[in-house]
Amino acid sequence: MITNLAFSPVIAGIGWEPEIRGALTVLVGSLVLFGSVWLILNTNLGNRLGSLISLVGFFGWMFIMGIVWWIYGIGLQGDRPTWEPREIIFGDLSESESHVAQLGEDNIATIRASELVDIYCPGLVDATVAVQRQRYVEENSDLVIDYEPPKAYCTESVAEKLAVDEETIADNLRIANVNLSSDAGDRGISDSRVLSDAELEEKITQRIDDQKRKLNQLSLSDLAAINEDIINDARDDGILDFNGWKLQSSSAAGEAIATADAFLVSDPATPFYGGSSDDFFVLDTFQKGGKPKRGSDGIGDRVWNEIRNTIVFWHPTNTVVVSVAPTLDKELVPGEAPPFPEIDSEGQIINVVMVRNLGTLRLPAALTTIGSALAFLGLCYMLHQRDKELIRRTEEWDESPAT
Repeated sequence: MITNLAFSPVIAGIGWEPEIRGALTVLVGSLVLFGSVWLILNTNLGNRLGSLISLVGFFGWMFIMGIVWWIYGIGLQGDRPTWEPREIIFGDLSESESHVAQLGEDNIATIRASELVDIYCPGLVDATVAVQRQRYVEENSDLVIDYEPPKAYCTESVAEKLAVDEETIADNLRIANVNLSSDAGDRGISDSRVLSDAELEEKITQRIDDQKRKLNQLSLSDLAAINEDIINDARDDGILDFNGWKLQSSSAAGEAIATADAFLVSDPATPFYGGSSDDFFVLDTFQKGGKPKRGSDGIGDRVWNEIRNTIVFWHPTNTVVVSVAPTLDKELVPGEAPPFPEIDSEGQIINVVMVRNLGTLRLPAALTTIGSALAFLGLCYMLHQRDKELIRRTEEWDESPAT
């Protein structure tokens, strides 16, 4: 009984899935596969030659497998590429001692995202392109030839993401409230989610205000995620100029934003330490450096970009700046989605400067490939020398006089 109790932690440890059992699985598999081949070769060729041939086959297979791991970044992996925070700038970016100060210079041209929408897609948030065209033709029937249609990217799908449709919001909330009331009546119960007329109108007003606030607080990065052509036209026309920096859309900068969020709530040097990502609102994200990107999705640009990046062995420093603004505290209503965050107009903007760490994702695979290749060549050379020695001794034996 004492012996069984003494070995019970060992048995429990072997059954632990993530570590010990996995290691034992690999060990047993190696002994069964590699060990069985080695055992057969040893019984037929002898201990020394059998072991040598087994090692040649093993390192040859590891060399081929290492090439696959190295190319695709799988198998033995090192640290993945990450963004490393390097600097926190409170307020004006021109106070930075690095090249990030270029984003805070006076010659930077910028404009609010909502104003850009009004310039390049006038009336988009109030009507679709078809409605605008019909309205213009009806009111200016004599000037149809001079009609200049909106930009091709001012589509209805873009309008749906930017517009504040008060009627649709009100109708949806009223229909949902009627359905809840009808369902509660059929079941003969009282549902606390059913709103009175006054509460329903208050909720409609609140939801419309949230949508308007969302449009007013639309950042340039969010607008780039909705339609980047508007940003490109504004840059070509000189309305936007970031002094060599590139504005990243909120979708393309997802990893950088997530890293900045985690850093802001975990670093004691930030005012959001110990809080949550609801305490601030992400504004714009800017990027500069790194290897050059292709200009388009054409075959020529793809091929040239691959050749150029292959020739350039060094990796230029890739810097990103994520700007956030503090938000006002909002009261959360149980059972409802949290309200859209409202930026604190008196709060100070905080900029997180991060540099790309390319990591060592393929380094273990590269070392495995190179080491296996050297071991494979060395063992092959030993086999070659052994064959030469065997041939020499065989010739000496044939030439020796018979006794």
